[in-house]
Amino acid sequence: MKEIRLVLLGFGSANRTLARMLLDKSEKDDSCRHCLRVVASGGSSTSELVPWKVVCIITRRHGSVCVPYSSTSEINVEDALERIGADGILDATLVRNTNEATTSTAHTTATTDDTIKLLNELGKTQAANIVVEAIPSNPKSDGEPAISFIRTALQAGMHVASANKCPLTHTRNDKETYFELQGIAKRNGKIYLHESAVMDGVPIFSLWSNLPGVTCTKIRGLLNSTSTMILSRIEGNIDKVVESDGQVEHVGETFEEALEAAKKVGIVEEDESLDIDGWDAAMKLRALCVFLSSSVKLSSSSSSSEDYDVIVPPLEAIPRDTISQINPELICTEFLTSRKKVRSVASAELVDLPSDPAIGRHHPIKTWKMRVQNEFLSQSDPLYNLNGSSASVQFWSDVMGPISVVSQDPTLMDTAYGLFADVVRIASQSLS
Repeated sequence: MKEIRLVLLGFGSANRTLARMLLDKSEKDDSCRHCLRVVASGGSSTSELVPWKVVCIITRRHGSVCVPYSSTSEINVEDALERIGADGILDATLVRNTNEATTSTAHTTATTDDTIKLLNELGKTQAANIVVEAIPSNPKSDGEPAISFIRTALQAGMHVASANKCPLTHTRNDKETYFELQGIAKRNGKIYLHESAVMDGVPIFSLWSNLPGVTCTKIRGLLNSTSTMILSRIEGNIDKVVESDGQVEHVGETFEEALEAAKKVGIVEEDESLDIDGWDAAMKLRALCVFLSSSVKLSSSSSSSEDYDVIVPPLEAIPRDTISQINPELICTEFLTSRKKVRSVASAELVDLPSDPAIGRHHPIKTWKMRVQNEFLSQSDPLYNLNGSSASVQFWSDVMGPISVVSQDPTLMDTAYGLFADVVRIASQSLS
């Protein structure tokens, strides 16, 4: 890849933070305004300065702007950040170094059909080569429009770096969407990465991609930062809880107060039930299970689940506890009697399913047994001391002991770094 030509699909907090990170991490060279230092994959120690530029920004509320493919045309990222910061509209005045301003395109709104058409044009004309997707989608329904945008980008010949968990979570016609998308990428010689989809850019997907021959057998963790923050705020300074005349004196917040505090921090989903009722944790858990089963799935010529050695149950089949019924009295009483804390724990275990010719299963297979439940954790539990918006996940495997990954109070920088790392990995693999 001699030049990184980016489409920023969505220009909300994540992609704006990514844009600033790209500017901060850039090195200048006589041949380009902005360059990233990229090391070729495959064990090489040599690096190259690869020029990058943004050729298209597509938003839902602030318009869209794209430039034609040329050696000099690009969007002025600094000006675009300033424009959005002032709640302005993106337009062709953001295009830099071009005499073809009239061929630049700008739209005040971008419908799903408009965006699909634009992505097709960008890919087919080679105006862009990497799409960075960070847009809101409906995780409870079909995960659109993000899934269609990623599919279109890959089919049009562009790589994709995505912060969206929906493609790893959803199915279409009883087939895993993730395997479909990775299949399209493979057939087109493209790369689809998603490091920011589950734990704000913490390298859990790339970790497993670099553990050859290892089979994950169990997952357990706190995957939803909002529920952890709410429960830890209800606890308050729980070590100072006292019992007087048979009554527990609560030192934390009520559920409603803790939820409102989480909203002010900005980590609560627009549909708060996704956080409170375990949906978000269940989706992230299923995303991990689908990914960890993908080597088996992608080796099959079909994407029908009945052909696979590992079954990942659908999202709706994952049991979920709500945290809305956890009250301060319950938390304090449990702590006084057993020194335990409650957390919303997501867990999955790979278990055997025997053969059953009656339903067409002629050989034993494995399935992920998943659930999201409120657990009272003892002080020896690795998840016990996690508070605030921190997240953690543990992995067990057939050859190694538990691997623990912790993200301490992640910010938008963490999410943006996951996208940044994916862009660099794509460029790195393209160099090798």
